[in-house]
Amino acid sequence: MLFWNESRLFFVVLAMFACLLSGCYSFTASTLPSHIKTVQIHEVEDKTLDPVLANNIHTAVVDMFKKNAGGVRLVNEEANADFQITLLSYTNKPENYNSNSDVETYRVTLRVSVKFYDNVKERIIYESTSLSADGTYDIQKNESEDRHGQARAIEKLQDLIIANALAKW
Repeated sequence: MLFWNESRLFFVVLAMFACLLSGCYSFTASTLPSHIKTVQIHEVEDKTLDPVLANNIHTAVVDMFKKNAGGVRLVNEEANADFQITLLSYTNKPENYNSNSDVETYRVTLRVSVKFYDNVKERIIYESTSLSADGTYDIQKNESEDRHGQARAIEKLQDLIIANALAKW
């Protein structure tokens, strides 16, 4: 009987640990191919005519690399790898209405293409031609499209890039 209780305790602790770690991921320089020491993150190509949004996405990707791949140096030319993003589309649409048919929340959706190219081995590390992320904002709470909705969509975009790219590395 004692063995049964210890086994159950072990599995409960293991399950709690797994739950604690679920959803927590990052990439590090060690998860990249070992020859990737430098990365050039190009300016976001913008097909939406919203240069501020494109700049915010670029800044977020630079921050993502700085935070999660500290061993990789970001450079402006002649890098071991190139990271390119194209902002393909941007929408901002009503999502929920109240009983008076007034809009309460909006959904911002970003669609991008991403290409991470290994210049040393001349191959694609990760590529997605259509990666989408969204973020909602609540005008009843005085939230705004650019500050809240776009920021939430960009944060999800960062998470998607990390999660999808990790599966390819």
